[in-house]
Amino acid sequence: MAKVGKLSSPFEQSFMFHMIRDFFLLLLLVATVEMGIRYALMRYDFAIKEQARVDQAAQQLANDVKSIMLNSGGPLAAQTVYPILNRNYDDLGLSIAVIPAEVTVESMKESFKIDAKGLQPAWKVGPHLAAAVNLTAEQFCLNCHVKAKVNDVLGTVKVGSYLALKEAAWWAEVKLTAGALSLKILVHTILLFFLLKVRMAPLLSLRSTVSQLARGLMDLSPRAKVNGADEFGELGQDLNHFLDRITVVVSDLDQILSKVVDASGRLGNLNRDLEQTVDGLREASTRVADGSIQGQSAQYRALAQSLREMALLEASMQTIAQSGQQVLHRLTHAGKPK
Repeated sequence: MAKVGKLSSPFEQSFMFHMIRDFFLLLLLVATVEMGIRYALMRYDFAIKEQARVDQAAQQLANDVKSIMLNSGGPLAAQTVYPILNRNYDDLGLSIAVIPAEVTVESMKESFKIDAKGLQPAWKVGPHLAAAVNLTAEQFCLNCHVKAKVNDVLGTVKVGSYLALKEAAWWAEVKLTAGALSLKILVHTILLFFLLKVRMAPLLSLRSTVSQLARGLMDLSPRAKVNGADEFGELGQDLNHFLDRITVVVSDLDQILSKVVDASGRLGNLNRDLEQTVDGLREASTRVADGSIQGQSAQYRALAQSLREMALLEASMQTIAQSGQQVLHRLTHAGKPK
């Protein structure tokens, strides 16, 4: 027993449904590829360009710390500004640390009675790029760093860039743009549906005409509506011209068929007359009476008349055959360039 396939609606089998579905899937594929390209570019920038960015950020952080130390607040101001710097660099996707040297810790205890902790690193474990810049003592630094000498290392600033942070930023961008992309895809799909509905009206008209021709029994009266001069319009005109030629050919074939039927009837009548004449001659040949000669002459004349009519009928059949060949020639060569 043959398996019955899953039924589907006419719309699911239509060209419009397939076009909208393929367009929708194509937009999804394009959006996915775009996100993949962005991720690949992010990985490329991290591998090729991120180290230079980290080095530049470390040098900038070192300059910022020096600028803070030049303020009247000095180390006290630094303890207040460090958390602000931490947040600012975190927004840039960078992790920072300011680690004071031992000579700085001792100097802060003696000069300000404070325990200098700087900004301790709280970095995660994972693939990352890092850069460090040492802060060296200058003459103006010795006013606070009483234990230090010129060119001594007062501390180290470190900047790190983690791949996980970059991936998190990329994923946040994906989630942010997913809604916009979904709405964009939906709007484009709806616009495509109405556009196809308008542009496919001539094609649906052609489909209706062909469907009527397929259901009809030699009914060649339906004609396609020509609504424009585009490819659909030209297709409708070609179909109408083809139907016109077919109508002429069918009319000629009907006339030939009627002639063939008439000739067949006449041939049947002649065949019966000929059989009767032959039977009469067979009976007459057994007679020996004197009056039988006249009856045989009449029968011979009737036989000759039947033969002449059969010759005329044969000529008529040849004419019909030639007409049929001409009709077939017009049918097979219709529309060919001369």
